[in-house]
Amino acid sequence: MIYYHFADLDDVLVAALERTSGARIDRYRAELAGIDRAVPTIARLRELYDEDTATGHIAAVQELYAGARPGTRLAAQLALETKKWEDLAERQLAVLLRGKPLGSVVRVRALAGAAVALYLGMETLTHLDADRSRPATLFTQAARLAAVFDRVPRLRRRAPGGR
Repeated sequence: MIYYHFADLDDVLVAALERTSGARIDRYRAELAGIDRAVPTIARLRELYDEDTATGHIAAVQELYAGARPGTRLAAQLALETKKWEDLAERQLAVLLRGKPLGSVVRVRALAGAAVALYLGMETLTHLDADRSRPATLFTQAARLAAVFDRVPRLRRRAPGGR
């Protein structure tokens, strides 16, 4: 029946990836919309990560990454979906960094790529050593850093010609 709708297994996996990634990124966008502080961002990301873990979403996506061969439709789709996640991370980071002193020294796109890699990599490391506390430890540390970050005031821009 599968081959009635799809040419091969790569087509099945690409369709599954598009559907699951699209649904999850829509959920993340909705949950992060309007949040401009680090503490609530981290709290929301922790909840969403827990959802992704409980439903097996992250584990399934990791399996797709592991099984993708360079030059295949699956690899190309994974690259496209990863870019969408990096775009989402970049938008959220830009909001958080807007007006902050760090905003002028951080390359937001590079940080967004690192955030997506960390998010995916947590599942890989947790799978390897079976340490299910690893994500909670990371999010607890991130929440501490976020609290400090949120206390840093935003810089006010001076009006042109003003002192």
